[in-house]
Amino acid sequence: MTVISVNNSQSANSLLTTAKIAATVSTVASQQQATLAPSTSVSIGQTASSSPVYTITKPVLVWENVSSDLITSKISSNLGSTASNGGFNGLGAALLQRFTQSGGNYSQSVFQQTSASQTDAATSLASLTRQSQLHGTAENQVSLSIKTASGALVDITMGSDNDGLAVQVKVSKGTLSDTERAALAKLADGFQKAIDGLTAEPPKLDLSGLTQFDTSVLSSVDLHANFGTASTLDFHADSNSRTVKSTGAAGTVAINVDMSKRATLGSESQQKQAMTQYLKQFDSAGNRGNGDANLMTMFKDAFTALNSNTGPSATTQKSSGSTPIYFSLNGTDKNMLTGLADFTASVTQTTNTNANPMRPGEVDAFSYQVSQTSSITGSSSQDRNITQKQQAHLVASYHKPLVADLQLNLTSDKSSQNYLYYQIDDKSESNTSIQYHKGLLVSAATEQSASTSTRIQKYVQGILQSDTTTPVTTSKSTDLLGKLQSAWQNDKSGMSFQAYLNQHTLPDLSSLVLLQSDPNQLAQAS
Repeated sequence: MTVISVNNSQSANSLLTTAKIAATVSTVASQQQATLAPSTSVSIGQTASSSPVYTITKPVLVWENVSSDLITSKISSNLGSTASNGGFNGLGAALLQRFTQSGGNYSQSVFQQTSASQTDAATSLASLTRQSQLHGTAENQVSLSIKTASGALVDITMGSDNDGLAVQVKVSKGTLSDTERAALAKLADGFQKAIDGLTAEPPKLDLSGLTQFDTSVLSSVDLHANFGTASTLDFHADSNSRTVKSTGAAGTVAINVDMSKRATLGSESQQKQAMTQYLKQFDSAGNRGNGDANLMTMFKDAFTALNSNTGPSATTQKSSGSTPIYFSLNGTDKNMLTGLADFTASVTQTTNTNANPMRPGEVDAFSYQVSQTSSITGSSSQDRNITQKQQAHLVASYHKPLVADLQLNLTSDKSSQNYLYYQIDDKSESNTSIQYHKGLLVSAATEQSASTSTRIQKYVQGILQSDTTTPVTTSKSTDLLGKLQSAWQNDKSGMSFQAYLNQHTLPDLSSLVLLQSDPNQLAQAS
């Protein structure tokens, strides 16, 4: 395979020299071929001549820079790969691992051209344009932007299409320190796993590795990726927030985690307990709403990643009012909260409007939203109010066959119109309120509610046979202060209630405040 290098910094004379060399190589090759030509020849795609010869078009690799470094080697092996990873196998990690050796800029690209145009390729403006296109507007694109605490900005970009691949590293607005370079290199595996997940089949959101950085060294990490029209991803993480939005053929996942209220964060075991409860409810919502299994897995993976590696919690929290007040939270307060950072999360499946040609109004759809919001108000830490609200809402509709083992194939033919049409509308809430007066805990309680609505329409031969709606609603109140007082009375130490709260290991009441979306389970807990 012939290789041509196009360096943007070459002068016109240098490019012309390269072209002459390429032309000479081509001429020598032609002479050798003529010497070895057989007595009988075949002409393909040419007019007849007295001496017809084979004309074979060979691919030529046009490189931006001649190099034998590791990244160039990976690009060479990835180019033309049949894998569905956009040609980025191992490249993301290699670009970040490069910072262990160098903190400067880097650029490399390669694309294929035919041998017929190899001489012109070395000098034409089209080649430079092709390089620029690969770096900025290729079909598959991944960009990672990292800001350091000192103010430096690192931009890593990768682009690919059917016959080209490009990577670039730019460092601006400062010079990287050894500590910053080491922190960048530590993100290598997380970056590569994120890329591999997005290009997997089915796609995955493996983002936890991009949340594991020291915000005192790296202030923010942003990842953007798009693979044609198949999928897009936007991810951001800093000391105050983590967000992700992923859109693909199956639907959209969007999650925002507020990391600014660190005083409400609980212990690692407390967070694990809350995460387990939420993931179970996500599974329940997916099953009840007939959600796409792969999309729900992406939602759960992203939710887990953004709520992991949160670091230590704080003991004080600034209010969000116009006059900032710093409140102190103690172990008693945290034992009555979920332990998770506030968040909003949603997963929306692409609506199938052609689910039933005979009844266009019957669509297959799935939408699920869940959130937590916390606030701390009052005139001082001695007179503070803490509230935490969790809520979830599921809206879904889908078709099912009358007999579970039968294949549903709805058409305009009445004989195919034998099915059940489900419409789901579920809501749940959990509201916790904690109040202090003159430094004393005076009230703490949780109000929970859960409701489900299931409407099932049964059709036989296109005729409605039944239409039933089943609502179920449950509410529950829990006196958290009363439970703490009961534990104090059973302690029999003779100390005051306030001293007990300050000096003893208190019962963990966080499980009692967690959102419960199933009204039947909420009723059993009562």
